[in-house]
Amino acid sequence: MPPRVAFYAPLKPPDHPIPSGDRQMARMLFAALQKSGLDVFQASREILYSKRAGSEYMAARKATALAEADRLSTAFATDGVPALWFSYHPYDKSPDWLGEEICARFSIPLVTAEPCKTGQGPNGEWLPWREQSMRIIASAAMNFVMTHSDREFLAGFVPDERIEWFDPFVDASLLVSDPLNADPWSGGEGLKLLTVGMMRQGAKLESYTVLAQALAQLHALPWTLVIAGGGPGEEEVRGLFSMFSHDRVRFAGVRPAGEVLSMMEAADLLAWPGCREAYGMVYLEAASRGTPAVALNTMGVPRVVEHGRTGLLADPDKPGDYAKALRQMITDQALRNQLGNGAKSFVEGERSGEAASAHLRRVIDQVLAKAGR
Repeated sequence: MPPRVAFYAPLKPPDHPIPSGDRQMARMLFAALQKSGLDVFQASREILYSKRAGSEYMAARKATALAEADRLSTAFATDGVPALWFSYHPYDKSPDWLGEEICARFSIPLVTAEPCKTGQGPNGEWLPWREQSMRIIASAAMNFVMTHSDREFLAGFVPDERIEWFDPFVDASLLVSDPLNADPWSGGEGLKLLTVGMMRQGAKLESYTVLAQALAQLHALPWTLVIAGGGPGEEEVRGLFSMFSHDRVRFAGVRPAGEVLSMMEAADLLAWPGCREAYGMVYLEAASRGTPAVALNTMGVPRVVEHGRTGLLADPDKPGDYAKALRQMITDQALRNQLGNGAKSFVEGERSGEAASAHLRRVIDQVLAKAGR
């Protein structure tokens, strides 16, 4: 019988109704574990994420985790104890207390994927949460890291032998396009630009601001932008693009994932700066459709957009550099074709679900062997 693996995402379960890059990667990892031959199951849908840092919120989340551990312990008595607990994206605001408790009760190894930290807050209010998260991450038998910043963070308290470099990937078999009822660029002129991003305060709004300011410098060029997304910051985003007519910038709203993929196939270019992105699943999804990207050379974005190969990366510290990169891509069809082809081959050859699956299985087998399971 293949090893039984409990999969858990304390931030957002794979079947959460709100789409996001976190949810997409959770789905991709779950599928990759399945393809590797492991008997993987979703252990819980409990969310341990907190928007607020107060001690009372921490106590409530920990209580939730312990109650869920009791429920799972009863279920395991019938279904069997898993050989390993796989925790996706534990971090300061969602420490995996559930995985910690289950692993302690049943003496099974913990493996994390994309463990990281967030800002500590203006008054250090998240530091107690970070201490909790760091303790749990440090107890893991192995930690798969996907960005340089995450690796640097873990290096301060986790031995090198329990840190495994892992490439962000996309499973093309899970990316099924749905037909569009109408062409969102219909009647527009020039290049078909596409932006896909949630509309909320913080890094997302920063990206929309960078994009709007850049396009304001390119008003004379022929292009039409379609924005797919929504959220609590939609009014602010619409305000940023109010200088443009509807013919130039069109809001498509929140669309099903399959329709977004069809938009990516139809677009000439993905225009998304990616301010403070961990890496950005949207870039890999667009690349799978042969659509190059223009983004910022910041944080984890270079892990999924290779400058001059799959897209262009602008210097975030140079004013106007993002507009310059957009101009270059808009005016050079040969470059777009070259980078589009490069993006597709990059995903298919190096960032496929098959490659990720083989990597996961190899390392997990080593963890299980060391644990004697």
